[in-house]
Amino acid sequence: APKGRRTLRNVDYFRKVPRDLTEGSISGGWISIVATAVLLFLVMGEVRTYFRVKTVTDVYADTSNNGKLRINFDVFFNHLSCEHLSVDVMDGIGSLKSNVTANIKKLAKKTSTEWVQVHGDSKKRATTRTSWKTEDVLVGPTLKPESDSELARRLQEKGDYNTDHYLKEGEESEVVEQYTSSHPELTEWYKEMPGFKNLVPNDQELIKAAMALTLSWKDENDYDEEEQPMTGYGGKQASYEITTEEEFELLADDYNIFMVDFHAPWCSHCKRFSPTWETFAYYFNDALHLMEEVYQNKVGDYTKAPPAIDLQSDEHKKANLPKGRMVVANVNCVAHRDICQRHKITGYPQIRIYKNLKASHTADRMTHVANLTEFTEYTGDRSIVNMTKFGLTLASEAYPKRMDFVSMLIAEEEEKPHPTAVMDDRKGPVVESTTADSVVTKSNEGCRVTGFADSARVPGVVRFSLVDEGGEKTFDPTLVNMSHSINQFWFGEKKLEPFMADYLLRYNQGGKGERSLKFVDDYHKDFVSTEQQLSYSHVVKVVQTWMEWARSGLRAHFYEMSVNTIQGKAPAESTAEVVFHYDISPLSVLIREEKESLFRFVVNLCAIVGGVFTVAGMCNSVIGSIAHKIQIGKFQ
Repeated sequence: APKGRRTLRNVDYFRKVPRDLTEGSISGGWISIVATAVLLFLVMGEVRTYFRVKTVTDVYADTSNNGKLRINFDVFFNHLSCEHLSVDVMDGIGSLKSNVTANIKKLAKKTSTEWVQVHGDSKKRATTRTSWKTEDVLVGPTLKPESDSELARRLQEKGDYNTDHYLKEGEESEVVEQYTSSHPELTEWYKEMPGFKNLVPNDQELIKAAMALTLSWKDENDYDEEEQPMTGYGGKQASYEITTEEEFELLADDYNIFMVDFHAPWCSHCKRFSPTWETFAYYFNDALHLMEEVYQNKVGDYTKAPPAIDLQSDEHKKANLPKGRMVVANVNCVAHRDICQRHKITGYPQIRIYKNLKASHTADRMTHVANLTEFTEYTGDRSIVNMTKFGLTLASEAYPKRMDFVSMLIAEEEEKPHPTAVMDDRKGPVVESTTADSVVTKSNEGCRVTGFADSARVPGVVRFSLVDEGGEKTFDPTLVNMSHSINQFWFGEKKLEPFMADYLLRYNQGGKGERSLKFVDDYHKDFVSTEQQLSYSHVVKVVQTWMEWARSGLRAHFYEMSVNTIQGKAPAESTAEVVFHYDISPLSVLIREEKESLFRFVVNLCAIVGGVFTVAGMCNSVIGSIAHKIQIGKFQ
């Protein structure tokens, strides 16, 4: 035992000096106090670091084998309607998805908080603000009342078009006989209207006689240029020519059904469609009223159609406005560009129907002007027969139980033709068909496109542009305004949980030199076009990012991105567009939480203790040596 103790003493690294051989010093006391304080500070910092989870970022080559990329967006276009707004997705390997509709909603803004879907089967769900089907009788306008003799006098002034022969009850008009022989293929067009047989005889005669007179007017070329208004395309004009916004509002306030064609003289589609539109206008603005005078024995029968009443010249058109509840008009968007800009017209020809329940010249003004942002656009077949059937069906929808809706359509307010011509409730409506298949209810208050599209996981583009799939409309590049607001734009199938997003945002709000990519889940930015034909290119750099949480073991991945926007004018004959160019980085970022191990914690503690005592000892030796030399006078 004594030998073993001696052996241990021989290997002792920490030999002790007897206390009576050592002495303390003032400098050594101060150094000991400072060393103790530093030791405690460093130990406490190390303990806190041990219990704290730190974030570490690693960068790897992206080896993901998921070949699909989901692109999510929510973009609001302030000045475009939804009908022609197309979303195209094209990836870098040439795969193109045009006018994507799956998983995408196009919403029209009706109020500050309400959006109405306007694609797919949503046409049946979208209802106008001024729905007029809830009323039994429409209120017609009382524009410039005039006596029957004054109307007859104006008609006689047009020339020798009607005879002294007044029709007897049940007698057919001569112009109908001429129409039957010259247009055999159209003699029974009206019979295709469901419920035609339920109408009173007077309305049946009016429908076919007005078409006969209309086709006679269409085929007649021997008119005096001074009495027959002409369009800018060189054809005859029967529609009301709107030249000011005040006139537009007047017609919207005074007529229950106001149909208007927005057109441009340079548009080839407009030039081809103009004769059909003017023929359609003659039917409702002139022919129905003219033949009603014949059947009411107020004027004689017609041998051929008189020229259209002047609804073109400023000095006559307001006085010549047709009575009744429907008017057909047109706007030249080149001559009156301000009107078309106000109503956000982008393509031609565009046929809009404005319906006003409370239309009346004697009612308070501006009854409908506030609702001019709501309209229905005609999208059906553009032939005179189908458009006329559409117009009559449109009127019949206001009178589901009336067998004399044509007479009511062209009558003044005080006129109540056929007061007992009401269909038995058990027999259903007079006309069962609706106009739903030929119209789209829309709004002038912009279009919101929200949803997602899937693409290959390679660089690509998402393009928002105007497209006319029917090939019947030409867009005016100078009127296409691509101002837009980006509510959201992000990549991936799932959004991060709120706590994950908050964590990442805090992590990204570092100092200068830290990561600049941002998580863009709720990216908000507005872009307002200040010039014509201004296009926008949003260049998006995308990085796949993974996050790992140490305590829960949760692992999630998402995409970070940075966005730079370039704007520039589109080529002269091209319409502006909004394009998102996205490029995926070949690198992947891993953000992980890391906690210090117990082994490293112990090593660090030992290093702190040893380091502090070593440095303190060195300092004490240096100070003691200097003090001793001073004491013996070596520095003197």
